Amino acid sequence: MQTLQSAVARGYVWHVSGVVAAEKFLALQEKFAERYDTGLSRWQRCRQRRQGAAGVRFFAYPEQGTTRFLWWLLFTEGENAAFQQEHGRWKVSERKGRLCWGTEFELVQLPTPNGKVSWSWRMTRERVQEWQGEIQAAIRTTRDDDAIKAVMARLVRLPGFKGGRQQVFELHRFAKDDWGRIRRKAKSWEPPARPGYVRFRSDETVPAAQVVQRLLVGQAPFGTEPVISKQESPEEETMSVVNADRKTGLPIPRGRDACRVLLIREAEQIQTFIAERWSYESIRLWLLDRYGEAFDIPLPAFRERVRRALQGKAATTLKDAPQTVQTVSIMDQEKEQKNETREERRLSWEERRAGRFPGSGSVVVHNRKPNRDELY
Repeated sequence: MQTLQSAVARGYVWHVSGVVAAEKFLALQEKFAERYDTGLSRWQRCRQRRQGAAGVRFFAYPEQGTTRFLWWLLFTEGENAAFQQEHGRWKVSERKGRLCWGTEFELVQLPTPNGKVSWSWRMTRERVQEWQGEIQAAIRTTRDDDAIKAVMARLVRLPGFKGGRQQVFELHRFAKDDWGRIRRKAKSWEPPARPGYVRFRSDETVPAAQVVQRLLVGQAPFGTEPVISKQESPEEETMSVVNADRKTGLPIPRGRDACRVLLIREAEQIQTFIAERWSYESIRLWLLDRYGEAFDIPLPAFRERVRRALQGKAATTLKDAPQTVQTVSIMDQEKEQKNETREERRLSWEERRAGRFPGSGSVVVHNRKPNRDELY
């Protein structure tokens, strides 16, 4: 909530939000990353905004008590694909377009003592009315005071943003007035403790794949305990069939080249997944579950390595395939060699990194052999 509040205060005033199931969350995240470059770093977003382009950020949090995610796509003013394609966008300053946390909190602008305004979270009107109903029901339970104490204890533990604290104080006064009207002969009202303030904290993020995996097996979304697989779960029936051939007898390589070797080994299976419209993050999770830390890498790097592995596999297949021999006269060969112009030039850094080399009419000259880290 604090991260969303800071983003809006820094100019991310347009938003699109919704709810998505855990099974579809990784595909949604990858779609936004490909369309709107939501995976950029902080400095890359800053550079884009200086050039006049709109900054785009993607946030998500698991909904309490469910296996769904609340997600928000925020972007600033400027030229961007998100601003053109997302027609259901809202501006956070509009009353109907406020940024909401489920159905409980909303982000609003509140006045400050120095005459300015600041962004803060507060409860929605419907949620305040629900609290008032709980307070009235607890006060009318005249057997003991445990009911009203339990409601007030929960009220104090709400997030201590400025707007929420003001609403908690108003609910305290509401409870005190209702107590004096209903429980006249009871002892006087004892004011409960006040909610604490929200201290500023740096952004804390958790890999989405880890949270999704924990939710799908029925565990808490955040924790340090290892993920326990549920073999009886019907949702994982397809995954268990895929992982049934683990005992292949082939050794699992370790070290720097393990990822490349394993991708070439599983090239046919990866091509099958791509044909079945699996997301790259789902493929990476399958490989991570099968081979371990060799695939604990960022998604952009994994996508590039898959592309290179599939290209290498296709080149090897073509090399091993039988080829037909064509007879060419010696005179024609000499004519082609005379007409062929050989050019020598040095490759640029972008060409060496992308692996795009000129055609057969030139000779490539390298200063040094390309490093493995530059290609992968």
